[in-house]
Amino acid sequence: MLKLPENKTRKRLRITQCVLYLLQVFLCTMTYVTIPNPSDPTNNFYATVFDMLSYLGGSGDNVAQSQFSAFQSYIPYYFIFILIPIIGFCFCAFDKERNLKNIVSLVCCLIGVLAILLIITINYIDIGSTLALLLYIAISFITTIAMMSRLTKDDENEQKPKKKKISKYDREY
Repeated sequence: MLKLPENKTRKRLRITQCVLYLLQVFLCTMTYVTIPNPSDPTNNFYATVFDMLSYLGGSGDNVAQSQFSAFQSYIPYYFIFILIPIIGFCFCAFDKERNLKNIVSLVCCLIGVLAILLIITINYIDIGSTLALLLYIAISFITTIAMMSRLTKDDENEQKPKKKKISKYDREY
């Protein structure tokens, strides 16, 4: 890929992408899943990504087996919700001159949205996964802007007025 030095606009967009990916990791601590209790509809189970990963070895203490059995096969996939923002952050933080960070960022956003909609499903989405979906959409828009800013010409040097050289014969006295 063609390496271009980073200007102020691209640097700001890259830092914004990094911050939003860190916010995605923070959203994993919010409730991602609502598991309904079939016997008592008022007593639902709310779980974060880290809660679901802690139940990887078996059922949790405060979760009824009837609530938890449907999610046991999907628990290993919850690593995806943590890995996607970490991969996106690493590429955005360390790739300053190439366009690879933008391509990886768009792929991470697509995989993140698909993972939330396919692993959690729309019935069990809670506030953390809803905010994560919105954040992935915002990151994809910022990434698209960053890709377009890379295609435009740097006007920083052209904005300075050029000095006109005056020879000693052109001067008026």
